Amino acid sequence: MAEDGIAKDGKPYKIVICDDKKLEVQQIKSVLESKQYNVIEVFSNGRELVEWYKNYPGAADLLIIDVIMPVLDGYAALWELKEFGPLPKIVFISVENTATLIKDVLARGVLDYLTKPLKRDMILERVGKAVRR
Repeated sequence: MAEDGIAKDGKPYKIVICDDKKLEVQQIKSVLESKQYNVIEVFSNGRELVEWYKNYPGAADLLIIDVIMPVLDGYAALWELKEFGPLPKIVFISVENTATLIKDVLARGVLDYLTKPLKRDMILERVGKAVRR
């Protein structure tokens, strides 16, 4: 079986992580890179992510976005990303785990929602499903 992070064309899936917690970013990044995913950018708030996406739409196969961040939170970033055309593939992560929030973001086009603390197997399984959708 091919590595999880490799697409059918033989190239690694390109992932962007947006989370203000450096330790969690490092955890997600190392888990993904251990399976050959290519983490191409890391941002610490939604504003940085939206500005980057405006300049590089379609550059990433998946955006992993934390809900609670300074400057522009993940939820607000989702609204702004929708303005640039078709929504990119997004997986939300958060300590916030209220059913209404999760249902709402999934209804708005987010592919999956992972609650913290994140576990290695869960990250790999959910990210793998999301990039292949």
